[in-house]
Amino acid sequence: MRIVSYNIRFGGRGRTAYLGEVLRELEPDVVLLQEAFDPAAVDQISRVAGIEGVYRQPGWSVAALTREPALACAWHRPGRLRGFVELHPRSEPGLRLIGLHLPAGLSRRGERARMRHVEALVGWAGGGPGESTLLVGDLNAVARGDLPRVRAMPLWLRLLLHVNGPIRTDVLDALGKAGWVDAYRRLSPSDHGYTLPAADPQVRLDYVMVPASFVDRVERCAPATDVRLAPVASDHLPLVADLRPRA
Repeated sequence: MRIVSYNIRFGGRGRTAYLGEVLRELEPDVVLLQEAFDPAAVDQISRVAGIEGVYRQPGWSVAALTREPALACAWHRPGRLRGFVELHPRSEPGLRLIGLHLPAGLSRRGERARMRHVEALVGWAGGGPGESTLLVGDLNAVARGDLPRVRAMPLWLRLLLHVNGPIRTDVLDALGKAGWVDAYRRLSPSDHGYTLPAADPQVRLDYVMVPASFVDRVERCAPATDVRLAPVASDHLPLVADLRPRA
């Protein structure tokens, strides 16, 4: 199974042809979208990509596309915070994919906002991932040990970090403590894996988090750096994860 996480930037309107072509080239089985506020744009992206299963809600940032109709799809907003989408793909009954888009801001203030969402999510999930819950999406967070190119970031962002505090890693630390594993970092312990901005990546904000017992099933997890239209389709690179069949 191929899973793609893709932040399509500001709803994707005006770039749906590019976004659809990027997904068509990647040939995913499941796509978890972020900043997918516009249902009409999501529908158009799915048509260009040749993907029939479309799951979106007006005004929600998260949406899903599936090659085969999903067994189930639902939206949740625990604690009245920013919501997430729960998808059960038909190709693997029992697997649960949670599509996330956490609040932005690399400062201490942004991390506190993300932590409230993570705490609500972990509580909703029953305290941890179990054996079949994957977290997929734009977490807007930095993992411990990662080294964003802060000096290459826009001046306004560098000033914000200076005023509101350095980059924190609380969110990824908390998810790790709860039992999820950063699939990209497990497979690529020394590469940067930057996903933003797509034309000249400087920071890794997009993740596939899997239960520890699931790690061996992740055959590949990496940003799609070799897709021709990716730099003009969105400000994020798609993150692609390939799963081995269940034994």
